[in-house]
Amino acid sequence: MAHWFKAPILFALLAFAAFALTGSAAPARPSRAHHAVLQYRDNHPGGAVPVIVQTDPASDPASVVAAVGGVIRSELGIIHGVTADVPSDRIAALAANRDVTWISLDSGISATERGDDGGRSAPIGDEGSSPSSVFPQEVRADRVWRNGDLGQGVGVAVVDTGIAASDDFVTLGKNRVVARVSRDGSTGDGYGHGTHVAGLIGGDGSLSSYRNVGVAPLVNLVDVKVGASDGSASVGDVIAGLQFVLENQAAYNIRVVNLSLRSDTAQSYTTDPLDAAVELLAFRGILVVVAAGNTGTDADAVSYAPANDPFVLSIGAVDDRTTPDFMDDTVPAWSSRGVTQDGFAKPDLYVPGRHLISVLSPNSALAAEFPANVVGSSYFMLSGTSMAAGVASGTAALVFQAHPDWTPGQVKAALMLTAAPLPTSPTTRIAQVDRTISLKNAPIDTTLDIKPNFQLLEAAGVSNSQDIAWDKISWGKISWGSISWSKISWSKISWSKISWGDVQD
Repeated sequence: MAHWFKAPILFALLAFAAFALTGSAAPARPSRAHHAVLQYRDNHPGGAVPVIVQTDPASDPASVVAAVGGVIRSELGIIHGVTADVPSDRIAALAANRDVTWISLDSGISATERGDDGGRSAPIGDEGSSPSSVFPQEVRADRVWRNGDLGQGVGVAVVDTGIAASDDFVTLGKNRVVARVSRDGSTGDGYGHGTHVAGLIGGDGSLSSYRNVGVAPLVNLVDVKVGASDGSASVGDVIAGLQFVLENQAAYNIRVVNLSLRSDTAQSYTTDPLDAAVELLAFRGILVVVAAGNTGTDADAVSYAPANDPFVLSIGAVDDRTTPDFMDDTVPAWSSRGVTQDGFAKPDLYVPGRHLISVLSPNSALAAEFPANVVGSSYFMLSGTSMAAGVASGTAALVFQAHPDWTPGQVKAALMLTAAPLPTSPTTRIAQVDRTISLKNAPIDTTLDIKPNFQLLEAAGVSNSQDIAWDKISWGKISWGSISWSKISWSKISWSKISWGDVQD
């Protein structure tokens, strides 16, 4: 396998070949704007286009955007970019700037929960809709607990709509929500989604006499609130939240980040800014667990960031049918599955995600919308790959507790290697965490030969990466794992410019 130091030679040869064939230097690189940006511009003449602009590492993205009359909304140091509103008639000028590496639409974010399967007002008592709390047994977390391993000491960041206060997050007098940060300075969870996800990851079940327990009930939770009380957020909000996670990785031993959400705009992982952010976290030692989505077998079901990224662990849902044995599981029609626009089969793994009971955020929007889903006075039932991602994040936390020296790629590979196939669907593989932990040696990280996001490559020193003839490069001969990703040191985010609240211990 060739080493990274040989790659510049290969790139130089490609550039020389282009010169020799044309008799002149390679053509100037094309405009760098995703088609969704141009479509939005054309649909809003005279208006402003909400964008995420990334520039060459040597350039200041804020200055570049300001030069065309754009208004900066936030700085995104993790991807060397900004969110901004740019006049529609100035998009072309911005895209033509040679310092700009990519312009994406700062699109909305969709949560991936379902109040019910199809009929959102149907009661939870209809056929096959009994609430379930057996998901820890399904992934065999209970077998790990017998050794006293419940995720203690491991940090899991929940980038979502917030985490409401609950006794299920307080164990032996210790609040395990060890840090909170909020996009708008508010506390709690007005929507109810993030609290439910957090409970699946690490609720201790104390309010239910320990019946409704999360997968890693002693894990530490980091509340990164990016969603408003109606659940709304943008891609830029999520990227800013991931910046916080990266900057506080060591302080809270964050090994896993849960993203039960997806971008509303389909884009290749090689250019999507959210994919760039999650990849950098993965390269820095944080496993990113992502909901696959709830669009079933639609043609573009798995084409949205961040679930379309090959470096994350994308999670599909199964219906556990309220039994602790996965042998009778089925895949709900809505659980997204397929092949991404870049040729990667997704999801990577399945866990329970239908009718799961978890912690209720009182007076939340979801509780008001689905009152029949309230269980007792402290719990709530939801379905979706959002819920499945929470189960998987707790599962990953148990693996990191047992194998703290494993990389995110190794944990992902181990979970996939030890997963059990459904009898009726061998490609549907269910996580079995006790088998994962029992591995004596870390498996090979299969992501090492996959090319990363273009912007990360440029930051690592690959000049004009999008102009390279990728199909002429033998990727299997280049070990991306040899790149020192820790040397990517873009400016830190200016929290004062995006009005986030301070960290609260």
